[in-house]
Amino acid sequence: MSRASTPAARLEPAESAEPAESSELPELAEPAERCPQLLGGYRALARLPHFWRLSVIAVTSKAAASMSGLSLLLLVSSASSCGTAGLAVSCSTLGQGLTAPLRGRLVDRYRVRPVLAGCLTAHLIATLTVLMTARDGSAGSAPLICALAAAVGATAPPVAVMTRSAWHGVASGVALDTAMALDASLMGAALIVGPVLAGWLGLSVSPFLPYAVITALTVVSVALVMASAGTLAPPPTGTAAASRARIWSSSPLRRLLIADGLFVMAVTAVDVVLPIYARQAHAVELTGLYLGSLAVGSIVGSFALGTFTRRLRRERGRVSPVLLLLFAVGCAVLAAAVRLSPTVVLLVCPVAGLVIGSLFAVLRTTGGDLAPAGQVTETMSWLSSLDMAGGAAGAAVFAQLAGAWGSREALMCVPVIILVAAAASWRVQGRKRY
Repeated sequence: MSRASTPAARLEPAESAEPAESSELPELAEPAERCPQLLGGYRALARLPHFWRLSVIAVTSKAAASMSGLSLLLLVSSASSCGTAGLAVSCSTLGQGLTAPLRGRLVDRYRVRPVLAGCLTAHLIATLTVLMTARDGSAGSAPLICALAAAVGATAPPVAVMTRSAWHGVASGVALDTAMALDASLMGAALIVGPVLAGWLGLSVSPFLPYAVITALTVVSVALVMASAGTLAPPPTGTAAASRARIWSSSPLRRLLIADGLFVMAVTAVDVVLPIYARQAHAVELTGLYLGSLAVGSIVGSFALGTFTRRLRRERGRVSPVLLLLFAVGCAVLAAAVRLSPTVVLLVCPVAGLVIGSLFAVLRTTGGDLAPAGQVTETMSWLSSLDMAGGAAGAAVFAQLAGAWGSREALMCVPVIILVAAAASWRVQGRKRY
């Protein structure tokens, strides 16, 4: 077998392949190299094949995901207790997190269209059944609602993770790093706009209306992926070529997954502790501004990352721990601001959130580079599962700490979690793709 046909060669085209055999990748990376302007990385990204189609898929899938949690909460609470509604949201998240690697593995192993069609059909049936059951509102329907909510999460089409793996297939070098930064910016924006839209539709019009929007967005994103499956999706690898053990047996990838879970645990801890602090400081009206300021800082930071990717890629093994250290410093400053006043906390929030989006982008870029051949989608799915696990742990642990010790003491514990994540990610470096 020739060197150009091996998996390593496919992952490292610029290092091993001749120019005639890998003409596409240098062409994608050159615009940013020749363009010193601030937005050179984004201009290079916009020149990629399928850029606009991938961007639309990313926006629609992220918008639907960002609306789902609050929409389910408003739907169930309109006819049942708030406790049942909260449990239903937890079951939906649990179902999605536990099955994400399996759905990603199916995408990697088999043809994309049948997998997405099956997921979408089951997802729509589960959603419709939840709507009909929630409308009943009887006390005995609570266990059924929770089970159906878990089914809704478990059958969600894995379009978002497929988008990230598709970026790895069509981009390289600066363009790939910028694509991941753009993906993180879009996710941050969706987390702001989606809940606002879901809340307005669910409270002002009908708790059923957000699901019409979510369903439309989901169908559109799945249809776009299925229409482009021949060019955006990698060919199936078959059951013998992919296994879960290969992902977790890789030490760098294992450390990256652990660092990702701890990082999301820290982010969720901040999101949970700040509303508790606002209540304890008699500044409940600032709760939304706290979380919104964190999100705005995250969007600005991830967008800025996309303009400096050419410099950052030279030290990729140190980018994640350095950004984590900066996040730890920001959380420490936030804990110190709690001692001053609620207004000072509000001013510090955008600074504390500045590297959150960048970290999401860097971790996913590195995860895709470290993924075994034919397992990029499954690796991205494992990152999503660790996000959910870290988020659940952060919410549960730090809500208890803030209630028992106080919000300032709880925030002081967050940098410790981040430092452990930085140690886990130290010198974890993806394969060069440029």
